[in-house]
Amino acid sequence: MKHIFYLHGMIIEVQGIRAVSPQFGAYEYTSIIDSLKATGAEVHAEVRTEKTDFYEFGKKISKEIDELIAKGAAPSDITLIGASKGGMIAMYISDLNINKVNYVLLGSSSDYTQKTFDWNLHGNILGIYEKSDTVAGNNYQYWIDKSSNAASFEQLEINTGLGHGFLYTPNKAWLDPAMEMIKRKD
Repeated sequence: MKHIFYLHGMIIEVQGIRAVSPQFGAYEYTSIIDSLKATGAEVHAEVRTEKTDFYEFGKKISKEIDELIAKGAAPSDITLIGASKGGMIAMYISDLNINKVNYVLLGSSSDYTQKTFDWNLHGNILGIYEKSDTVAGNNYQYWIDKSSNAASFEQLEINTGLGHGFLYTPNKAWLDPAMEMIKRKD
């Protein structure tokens, strides 16, 4: 059984699952979850609120990963997909959790993350960044260079022209590469 953890962006914390950005439009949370469920995997998608503590939430998800593995799940059958702030939480989890699980980071690399956090990531990582994203569209080279613990770390530049809004929908530009990570066997 494959397991996908979807960690949404900050706008959902503020507005809920029907969030709409004046700049990027509707965050299609339900459509994203439905697209992930269509893989046949068990999707873990807890909606955070503004009161959710970043570090405590990351520790909680890390513990859930450990519990799945203790129950017999192969690390390669677990994929975390983190969008924007959810990607930052996924990076924190990857720093904490030494299991070789898969991570897909969407729009999560920015000057802020590079200046604020000193993470050394574990697992198989795919960082996806949008060329037109002015919020968190940095490439992941900084994190690749820092992450000596990573089993693999690749990055992919996409060019949808949607800015940070590329991660607001189940856009094939990020969803197809994410599906490849979900199917990984190693």
